Amino acid sequence: MIWSPSFIIFFSVFFHNAFAKSPENNEAVSEFGWMAQRVQQAEDLPLNQIHSWQLMITDDKGVAMNCSPQPVRGGMPAHRHGLPTQPQWHHGKEAGSYRIDGLKFQMPGLWQVVFSCKDDRERDHEFTFEFIL
Repeated sequence: MIWSPSFIIFFSVFFHNAFAKSPENNEAVSEFGWMAQRVQQAEDLPLNQIHSWQLMITDDKGVAMNCSPQPVRGGMPAHRHGLPTQPQWHHGKEAGSYRIDGLKFQMPGLWQVVFSCKDDRERDHEFTFEFIL
């Protein structure tokens, strides 16, 4: 069978885009206006390796904020499974700085990671990051 050049180009572009790493969504905003910024870019996220993330959390004015971390949730929505590990997050040395240890993404596709924390007024701030590996 002989494949036409347009057929080959179409599938090359499709498969490249379907599995290309996606840098979008390095920021997430809670319903109360706090922002979490992921320090790493999505292209820096390893596949099939346990690793850590650095997060910086600020209020709606850009002031670094501390909060009480809640359990990390997430997984692959299309496959309906959660994270393969139980990541833990810890306060960093600076206000608003957090390190999340124990993250692992074991296959290519769309992933979602949700970080929740409570502020000093007991409000829940939820930060959702979605990305493609």
